[in-house]
This record gives sequence, structure tokens and C-alpha cells, in this order.
Amino acid sequence: MRKRTIASLLALVLSAAGCAPAPEQQSAGGANGQGENKQEAITVAARSGIYYNALSQIAPEFEKETGIKVTVQEIGRDGYLQKVSTQLLGQGEGMDVVLMLNNYIGQFGAGGQFEPLDDYLKKSNSSMDRFLPASAESVKYGDKIYAMPFDVSTMFLIYRKDLIPTPPTTWEEYRQLAEKFTKSKNPQSPTEFGIAFQGKRGETQPKDWYQYFWSMGGSFFDQDMKPTVNSEAGVKALTYVVNNFRTNKLMPPDITTYEFPEVLSAFQNEKVAMAINWNAAYPQLADAAKSPKVSDKFGIAEVPGGVSFTHTWTLAINSVSKNKEAAFKFVDWVTGEGAKKYALAGGIPAVKSVLEDSEVVKARPEFPDIIKSVEKAKTEPNLPEWPRIHESISEAISLALAGEKSPKEALDIANRSIQDLLEQRGYYKK
Repeated sequence: MRKRTIASLLALVLSAAGCAPAPEQQSAGGANGQGENKQEAITVAARSGIYYNALSQIAPEFEKETGIKVTVQEIGRDGYLQKVSTQLLGQGEGMDVVLMLNNYIGQFGAGGQFEPLDDYLKKSNSSMDRFLPASAESVKYGDKIYAMPFDVSTMFLIYRKDLIPTPPTTWEEYRQLAEKFTKSKNPQSPTEFGIAFQGKRGETQPKDWYQYFWSMGGSFFDQDMKPTVNSEAGVKALTYVVNNFRTNKLMPPDITTYEFPEVLSAFQNEKVAMAINWNAAYPQLADAAKSPKVSDKFGIAEVPGGVSFTHTWTLAINSVSKNKEAAFKFVDWVTGEGAKKYALAGGIPAVKSVLEDSEVVKARPEFPDIIKSVEKAKTEPNLPEWPRIHESISEAISLALAGEKSPKEALDIANRSIQDLLEQRGYYKK
């Protein structure tokens, strides 16, 4: 009786203090009332567009299979990389999984913002062999894996097959056809301009230019890691683009505002006869509702010169996440078991077996061409300093397109800037 009275008094005191757990909390959380069975939850940061749309579509299937709640956080295309980089550097815990370009792996792997995944892969018996080799290599820094390849991108030459029966295979052929389909050069041209270029300073502009740079013999560094963007090949490649724009006027006059959407729109609206653009353009061009003027008139081919650009959007785990195990389960699922679902939702997984899957290819006929392109493509070096190097190269291209500097002067400035940066970082030990 005495024990029962003491217990009753204690319960009354706790209840008055607001500390006593409700009966349903006790049954859900166990004897300690700490919510042991509380649903696991993660937040995934994704860029607006296909990445956000497709992830949002398939996340409920993962939740149904695992019980882990997934919130896909949409972040706008403009400034996406800067926004998520700021959160990572500020050690923000608001995102557990981050959609990130592979050329940032070095920066955030070396900086400790990305969780190494090697131990998680071993524990789950998950293999990197499923990925395209270039994509699997792109998520490594040093001897560790810092992300999982998620979505692969490359570039195609998109052309009007009703106007151009045989697509150009060299840059000289490309220029000649561009002149033929530019009204200022040929008043009979059905298009106003022959070609376009993603000239807006920022994420894509240098990647478009690298295809000219590489195919004309350019490389970023020599054997001693000294930058060589201002080599003869570099100057030749930038002069070619600038001349097509400023001198020959084969491109729309506002290409310094063009990225993927603007180049796509110029082709959709029959403003240009050819364009080098991301493979993501294909589904939109093939959709008669989205591209009524050209859906039955376009073809795709390799980039002239034969060297295309590729990069991989990856899924990395924030090192300060409090839900790392659940985050890895999602990352592993969406790049493995869920990869086919992602492809059918509109994505382009870096998983070769999915890109070759007959059901998927029926829905996405461009996938075999993507594999061919990626197998011959090049990518950027995975250096911690690469984002800053990218900015220097983009600045040079912008100066040259604006006519403020000659291509050589602009690339000389970039080369000095890159060498100074790497020297400060200790790359050239004496």
C-alpha cells in the first residue's frame, strides 16, 4: 500500500510539472518514452528541373520499401552550386544528402564536408562496378569514395536533319554549314543563325568550350602540373568561338546570356540550324507538344572534333548529418535498385545496365548514343581547387566574347591566375 501511494504521488508531481509521458507515447516509445520507434527521416537537396522532379517521383517508393521518410528540397537552378556550397561550408545540418557536380568532390572531400563512403559500401556489400567507368572514377578523391554517381550528362550536336543530311564531323565543316544557315551570309537561309554557344559566364560556359579546346589538342596542365590553358591549342579554340560570334556573326548576338534553356529554345524556335547542347535536350525536342516546330526534324550526332564533355551529378552525404545510415541507404538505393525507376521518371542514371535495358531504351531512345558519347568523352580534373580554376577560365572566355581582351590576352590572365593559385597551395615544391 505504501509503495502504491508513493508511486501515485510521484506520478502526480510529474504530471503537474508537464513531465509525465502520455500513455500513447509510452506504448510507441517504449518504457523510456524516448521515441525508439520514431520514423527515420532525411532531407535531400536537389536542383530544380529533372533532378528534383524525378527524385520527388521515386522517393515515395523508397519510403514504402524502407520506412525512411524522404523530403526532397527544391533549390533553383540559378546559383544552385553556390547555395549548397555555402550550406556545406557553414556546416548546416538542414540537408543529409546533397546533389553535387563531380568536380566539387575534391573540394568537399578534402575539406571534410562530404562523408567518405568506403565503409558504408563494404558494410552493405554494395559495388561500384555497376557504374560507367568515367562516372565511378569521378566520385573519388585521393584513395576514398565521397559520393555515388547519380546522373550522367554529356553533349551532342543537335542539328536540323531536314536541312543538313550529313552532320559535320570537323570544326571546319561546322563553320561552313553555320555560314550557309546564317541569313547575313545567305539571305536564302531558313534560319536566322547557323549555330549557338552557351556563353553565359558560370557553370556551363567553359564546359561547352572544352570540347573545342580538347579536340584542337588542348590540355589543362603539363607533366609538372603547370597550367596550359593559354597554349597554342587554347588560343586557337577560343579564337574559333570568338570569331564565329563577333567577326562572322554566325550566332545570336545575345549568346552571352545563353545556357541550356536558351540554346534549346533557339533550336526549338528554328532560330538556329545546329547547336551543341546537353543530352537532356533530347526528350524535350522529341516531345511534339514541347517542340512542335522541330520534333520531327532534328537529329543528334557526336560533337565535331570527336571529343565531347561529360560530367556526373552525384549524391553525397553531408558529414554533419545526424542520419548518415539512412542517407546512405537512400543514396545506394536510388543509384542501384531504384536506378531504372529514375530513368523511367526522366533521369539518366550512370548505370550502364539501365542505359542498355530494352524497356528503358524503348522509352529513352537516346541512351545508346549517350553511352557512345561518354565512352569517348573527357571530364575536368577532380582537384580541390577546380571550382576556382573553373571561374578563372570562365572569366577569360567572357572577356574574349565581350571583346575586352583578345583570346590570347584573356587566356594569359587565366593561366597566371591558375598558376598563382596552385603555387599558393603548394603544388610546386622547390
